[in-house]
Amino acid sequence: MEISYVQPLSRAWERMRQILFDPFELAKWLVLGFSAWLAGLAGGGGGSTAANGISDEIDRTTAHGSDVAEVVDVVRESLIWLPLVLLGVLVIIAIALVVLWVSSRAKFIFLDNVVHNRAHIVEPWHRLKNIGDSLFLWRLGFFAAFLGVLLLIAGVIFIPAATLSFSDALRGLSFAGILIGAMTVALLGIVVFFVVLLLENFVIPIMYKFDLKATEAWRYFLPWLKSYGGWFAIYGLLILVAAVLLQMLVAMLCLFTCCIVLLPYVGTVILLPVWVLYRAYGIEFLAQFHPDFDLFLSSTVRPAPLDDVVADPSETDGGWPDNEDE
Repeated sequence: MEISYVQPLSRAWERMRQILFDPFELAKWLVLGFSAWLAGLAGGGGGSTAANGISDEIDRTTAHGSDVAEVVDVVRESLIWLPLVLLGVLVIIAIALVVLWVSSRAKFIFLDNVVHNRAHIVEPWHRLKNIGDSLFLWRLGFFAAFLGVLLLIAGVIFIPAATLSFSDALRGLSFAGILIGAMTVALLGIVVFFVVLLLENFVIPIMYKFDLKATEAWRYFLPWLKSYGGWFAIYGLLILVAAVLLQMLVAMLCLFTCCIVLLPYVGTVILLPVWVLYRAYGIEFLAQFHPDFDLFLSSTVRPAPLDDVVADPSETDGGWPDNEDE
């Protein structure tokens, strides 16, 4: 088995050219761009600073030497807004869940369009709903675990370190604790980046190819990751470098287009060749490890039961256990 980074990119480039430019169809671009935009909806986020007004008011009150009763009155008046703040938080959470759900289904819609060189939305939305919902639940659990780890790091490292900063004698220890916490968060960010990259580029195609749930697809992919981890790690570094170059390209286009490229959906359509190339590149790279992974093949071989997956793919003739057609 010969693994390359250039040949899959060359094949992905040719597929991108055929999909978008052979021939060029504006309607196809708009629909395909819409599916790509939906697939990337969960890539951003926002926040709120509703509590700032409360803390500022308390600071102003205590700064003028007010007594405890006046501070209590300020807090009591501020609590009137607490139900509205909680309602706003619940609305934001609900919107985030809907966006994550739509994005999870749309990832398979965009993948389906790239694989079959078409631009459909409604039909694959219903046909791929089961694996789309499974992906949504997995991503929800993953993001919840990520948030839990961040809160744990804050509780174990950052909050104690910030407390130590009030003492001049322990200020150096506080700085060291904050530095350790920052390094821990950075390491966590690297892990999250690679997990998301593996999910996007390899696990989702496996789910799509064999109609598997997210956890099942991970169980099929992990033996390959274990045996060829170096190849996948280099792939991730290449994608990271490409992402940096893409940000530079977006910055240049922003200067020449008055930031039109930053508009939702419009920017996705403008950069659609990049997104199609990226989607096709992951598919082509994965297909090198075994023909069963090739999404562009018309025939579909269902994988063996999970218990039959070999621990080391390199011990087989390419890595995939023997399967029988349905």
